Amino acid sequence: MRKVFMIALAAAALAFGAGTASADNLQDGARAFQGGQYNRALALWRPLAVQGNPVAQNNLGIMYLDGKGVPQNMNEAVRYLSLSAAAGSSLGQNNLGGLYRDGKGVPRDFGRAMQWFTAAAQQGNSAGMYNLGLMHELGQGGKPDPFRAYMWYSLAADMGNMPNAVAHRNALWSRMTPAAQQQARQLSVNCKRANYKGCA
Repeated sequence: MRKVFMIALAAAALAFGAGTASADNLQDGARAFQGGQYNRALALWRPLAVQGNPVAQNNLGIMYLDGKGVPQNMNEAVRYLSLSAAAGSSLGQNNLGGLYRDGKGVPRDFGRAMQWFTAAAQQGNSAGMYNLGLMHELGQGGKPDPFRAYMWYSLAADMGNMPNAVAHRNALWSRMTPAAQQQARQLSVNCKRANYKGCA
């Protein structure tokens, strides 16, 4: 339930201004990866990652994390996800946040996890929003905050691709008083109006 790591698909390549050849290789790599052709995905993504493409760096990091097409190597996973996150990829930011939250390949650090999830969420990344909701609900890095948890779950659910966010949002909602529901809903509206900035 808590493992929300993402491989970039074709549309993400265009978001980073990738050239046509790079976009094609990212797309072809995504298709190969989804089809279990990990060696082909690696051959398409590695050159792009070495050239500094943050989407390819994210994808390579996930391959090393899961040991698909390469031997599992946490150091390489952390290295590539860190490069991707530092370059501004919301996918890399979310995935690096997951490593810090779970203490995989890095010491567990809820503060750093929150930092990376927030960076991803501020770009509209639904997985980053969902992960922030989990941290607030569970009190990871601070006291549990059901209002912030609801807000992030609600924003992630609005994206339409995070069914777990819908379930968590609805469960929190059912435990709130009408006044608390109104307050939580208003937080979501305000955050969306602010384009997800300053909502953490």
